[in-house]
Amino acid sequence: MRQRRKLFVCYKAVMGIAGVFLLFGILIHSTGGRTTQVLAQEEQAAPKEPLVLEVTLQKQYMDGHVENSTHEEKIWAMEDFWSYYHDWKVVEQQEGKVVLKKEIADISPYMKEHGYFGLSDNQLAIFEGLPIHEQVIQSFYQIDTGELESYQRQRLQNGIKIDSKQVYQYVLEAYRGMAPQRSVNS
Repeated sequence: MRQRRKLFVCYKAVMGIAGVFLLFGILIHSTGGRTTQVLAQEEQAAPKEPLVLEVTLQKQYMDGHVENSTHEEKIWAMEDFWSYYHDWKVVEQQEGKVVLKKEIADISPYMKEHGYFGLSDNQLAIFEGLPIHEQVIQSFYQIDTGELESYQRQRLQNGIKIDSKQVYQYVLEAYRGMAPQRSVNS
């Protein structure tokens, strides 16, 4: 009888252990292999709703023009957000809002569409539209107009269309040497 009792207790112990393993197996299967403790930690770590930020992007072009665009962005993970904007610099950051800036190594689309080099009071300048409309956007340096060839003077009077970065850089460099020479007193 004693032996039977031992066998019965062992049987119950084995069945109890098997039941625990069975229950644990069902629990693991229903949670995708994660324990309830891990699930609870994941719920605390992951926000239920995405963070919504007002993102302002500032593109600074080499001609000085700045383009701003603002949009709302839903962010589930900040790591993804910063990874996406890795080549932008933070200008301003406050709750619910971030301003990012990027320097663009090109002239602005606005300049490509409307910009012309010309002369304003013997200074190399960029005009919005043809120089005859006299809408100066930016002035650079004085030019000794006596040094200009007649075709150069004519081109500047008519306006040199700024349709690419190469034209922009070329004109600035080509006319830089035409600046009046200052005499040095001995």
